[in-house]
Amino acid sequence: MKKILIIMGRYLPGYKDGGPVRSIKNLVDRLGEEYDFRILTADRDHGDDKPYSCIKVRDWNRVGAVKVYYVEPGGFDRETVESLAKGADLVYLCGCFNDYARTTLKLKKQGRIRCRVVIAAMGLFSPGAFHIKYPKKKAYMILLKWLGYFKNVEWSATSEEEAEDIRREAGKDAVCHLAEDLPRKPEEITHIAETEEGNLRVIFLSRISRKKNLLFAAKVLRQVKGNLVFDIYGNKEDVSYWEECDEELKKLPENVKWEYRGEADAEQVVKIFSGYDVFLFPTMAENYGHVIFEALTGGCVPVISDKTPWTGEKMEGCGENVKLDEKTALEDFVKIVTKYTEMTKKEKQEAADRCIAFAGAYRAEEAEEQYRKMFG
Repeated sequence: MKKILIIMGRYLPGYKDGGPVRSIKNLVDRLGEEYDFRILTADRDHGDDKPYSCIKVRDWNRVGAVKVYYVEPGGFDRETVESLAKGADLVYLCGCFNDYARTTLKLKKQGRIRCRVVIAAMGLFSPGAFHIKYPKKKAYMILLKWLGYFKNVEWSATSEEEAEDIRREAGKDAVCHLAEDLPRKPEEITHIAETEEGNLRVIFLSRISRKKNLLFAAKVLRQVKGNLVFDIYGNKEDVSYWEECDEELKKLPENVKWEYRGEADAEQVVKIFSGYDVFLFPTMAENYGHVIFEALTGGCVPVISDKTPWTGEKMEGCGENVKLDEKTALEDFVKIVTKYTEMTKKEKQEAADRCIAFAGAYRAEEAEEQYRKMFG
């Protein structure tokens, strides 16, 4: 059985990083019986001052189907990374903008890590993501290329488009493997939102950062008629951005009752979605968008931007897409949300049932095989 060492910023029981944690959890859940996965990660969640209470630091912990080695802040040192990588057949590095990434890539360049190293791009190079703090990121990539840190490493991309983004920033000769993110294993769920005509329950569930575009979502709902409930779940990752959103949310008319409901328990996300009609998510960039599949699983219709892999065709008509860069984007989102507001209770339930049926029938065999080929 091949041993795969995954190095990442945070893992369970952490949840504030959203997609990356879910991506690796799904990978381990689906292929954990075929590979000996080990994870090296931090001992606390994003922004927390204290470590998780239920773990042993600098020792192996059994977390589901995987063994996890937690380190304290600053603990991704050369000795630790080299020691854990020594027995691995492959190192799977989540991103390249972190201290653990620099340490791993330097060790690889020096020949102190002899096995293959594959960097998962994690959507970091999409135009929407890369252009946030662009000068700093661009300078960083130029430095790493100049140091030769991208020589003799490989990349994991979720699509041909992401592979092009990687080659644009890491070099035209970058070796890219296509491996689409794996969805959560479907779970049986009952959709519990029972909303009458003229009413709508809307949810935003994601990290609260500029890329996720909550501010735009609030502007959409300012223009929707009818009785709306708008609940917001997510880690306030960017406090200054949340303050901007809060000001916009306070301008919502009386027909929209909004509430910030805190951070969602990762294992309760599908159940949470089941209580809403529409998932409003005008994101600027998603590498995969696990939260979109989770909305579908819960029977909550995704009303999303075109900056995700989840096209209307891929969702088989169960969700709605809007071109975010068009001048009519705001108007188009308003029209779609209004359409669902005006649906009868029966029509909304039928839409929910289609989402649940789609998620239940979704097959990931092709994506699983892509990982098998990449791992070798």
